[in-house]
Amino acid sequence: MTMTFAERADQLCDTLREFEHQAEEGDQLFYCAYLLGLLGLHGNAEGEGQQAFDSAFENTLKDTLESEGVTAEDQQQILALWQQTCERV
Repeated sequence: MTMTFAERADQLCDTLREFEHQAEEGDQLFYCAYLLGLLGLHGNAEGEGQQAFDSAFENTLKDTLESEGVTAEDQQQILALWQQTCERV
């Protein structure tokens, strides 16, 4: 059975919450919160497929980071956390 976008978003959020609980520094908490907030906004999108969701979300994430003027270092850290989250699930 193919995973819905909502199921994939929930799965990713659960993993990010684990990372959040293990975080020892403020920056890591910020990166987790940033991704959790954006996932919350996009978790209700219609669609199916883990790879389809991950690809669409990553494109949205990159666009959002750029449009919000997030520093290059923070962008790099957030994208690294995103990749780590996807790999862990």
